Amino acid sequence: MRIMLNSLRIVFVYAFFSILWILFSDTILGFFIKDASLLSSVQTVKGLFFVFITSLMLYVLIKRKIDEIDTMRKNLHEHQQRLEYVIEGANLGYWDWDYVHNRQMVNDRWLSFLGLNRDEIEHTITDWSNRIHPSDKIIVDKAIENTIRHNKPYIIEFRMQHADGHWVWIEGSGAVVKRDEKTGAPLRLAGTHRDISERKRSQADMLFLALNDPLTKLPNRAYLRQEFEKRRLSESTSMAFLFLDLDYFKNINDMYGHSIGDKVIQIVAKRFNSCIKESDFLARVGGDEFVILTEGHLHVGSLCEDLVQSLIESIVIEEDAFSLGVSIGVACAPQNGNSFEALFKNADTAMYEAKSSGKNRYVFYTQDMTDSIIKSTKLDNEIKRAIEKDEFILYYQPQVDLETKKVVGIEALVRWMDPMKGVMNPDFFIPRAEENRLIVVLGEMVFKKALYQLKAWKNQKLFEGKMAINISGVQMEEENFVQRLESIRQEINVDASCIELEVTESYIMTKATSSIPMLQELKDLGFSIAVDDFGTGYSSLSYLKQLPLQKLKIDRSFIKDLPYDYEDRAILRAIVDLAKGLKLEVLAEGVEEEEQKEFLLKNGCKMAQGFLFAKPMSAEACEEYLRQN
Repeated sequence: MRIMLNSLRIVFVYAFFSILWILFSDTILGFFIKDASLLSSVQTVKGLFFVFITSLMLYVLIKRKIDEIDTMRKNLHEHQQRLEYVIEGANLGYWDWDYVHNRQMVNDRWLSFLGLNRDEIEHTITDWSNRIHPSDKIIVDKAIENTIRHNKPYIIEFRMQHADGHWVWIEGSGAVVKRDEKTGAPLRLAGTHRDISERKRSQADMLFLALNDPLTKLPNRAYLRQEFEKRRLSESTSMAFLFLDLDYFKNINDMYGHSIGDKVIQIVAKRFNSCIKESDFLARVGGDEFVILTEGHLHVGSLCEDLVQSLIESIVIEEDAFSLGVSIGVACAPQNGNSFEALFKNADTAMYEAKSSGKNRYVFYTQDMTDSIIKSTKLDNEIKRAIEKDEFILYYQPQVDLETKKVVGIEALVRWMDPMKGVMNPDFFIPRAEENRLIVVLGEMVFKKALYQLKAWKNQKLFEGKMAINISGVQMEEENFVQRLESIRQEINVDASCIELEVTESYIMTKATSSIPMLQELKDLGFSIAVDDFGTGYSSLSYLKQLPLQKLKIDRSFIKDLPYDYEDRAILRAIVDLAKGLKLEVLAEGVEEEEQKEFLLKNGCKMAQGFLFAKPMSAEACEEYLRQN
């Protein structure tokens, strides 16, 4: 329309100027020129001038329009090129669909998404639509139908087949860009496609990491919860929840590092996976913790047996062989709970029962286990309160030289003076205090009280021997254990040579690598080191000779049947000979009979403690005992 108006404008200007020239040029010339011959010549010149002027005018008008068209063409080209750059930069393939004739046009980028050349496709829309994944066809059809009906653009995701056969994820957008002005029928649709395969892969990777363990590729706790909820909503409500925790795995991580530990976990996961059915669900929920969700109850016992047996064979990595076990707790639905939290907690509780029962076994959950945990939790709170209120006191038991009958040492023994229950022995609270690590605080409290009492007796010149103080293995695992003891000793100002630290044989043998340098550091500071309960911990002689010891304390279990039990007599003689060979002192615990004392003396054990000499007693009673002896 605009081009037609521009053309009419030029014609109008030319016609207007021509009419004026024809109407008035001859009249004006006749008015000024009377000579007919001259007039004829001038009219000829006038005609030539008219041709020149009109030609010039047409040239100017046409050139101006041509310049305008050229400028428009350049601007259009720039816009088109800018659009191409945007499409190229955005990695967009565009398509243009002639809806009436059912033909389409696409750009080279669109073709590259599918690995196609232009001569490899037809220009019909069916060639385009046949490449859509069958499962996604309905998505595309509905989007196009919706944009035609409601005139709203769409953005969808679907898959198209690449020339080599694999599926490419496409983000497609489109809209109706031209309609019939009278009927409103669609004439053209256009839009863009973007290859989002990489984004989809990243999303899949992120989803995998959100629901799976990256080390073993097994489902994680979140995925386990989803699977449980899905199964719970199904008709099958009879399920078993198996909580698996590896035995002795921490030692591998501590001694060989986490890289070896990770390889062990991967092998364990494969072995567990080989034991389960296709319908079972195995997940890794912690460092060395796994959970198996299985339908039904009757087969659970045999499944647990298979899982335990799967770790009988050592795991070999490089040149090292590792022996592991697995403790399994089983909770069944609906008997032991219907919710994920209840079954998880109860299976975990049963697993700890399996560990405390000797490890490498399986235990089914019972309500008594929860009751036991409730009792333990209550005891934890009571121990904390007792520490805060200073309800722990020390009793003292003398250690006697059997030849001279002189008190050569005193062992400090902790007791709990509960306002309601009275005096409670350490067997009631020490194991729990070690489990919850309150023994660290309690142990320092005992150490301080024992040193203050020792200092008081030293100042009164009532006692010249050593104060024996029990040290828990849990305390020794603290990073600054040695520094803390030495700091307390210096604060109270007691000579380290007057302090004997008793460590159980079982802990030393279990943690020999770390305990030897720590005990040596304590000895270098002047402390004496004694092995408590000797004979119960299966000592390695190679480690025993490396330990910086001064004394072996023979466990009471080898004393109580002396002198009548043949085996106990043989064991005692062997321990005494071993101590002599290692140049160590030896002391017998739990001596209650005169015959026991005589047998000990006769066989070279010259120190003892027990009810025969004195029971554990309060500080006041012990002070009186020292005065009398």
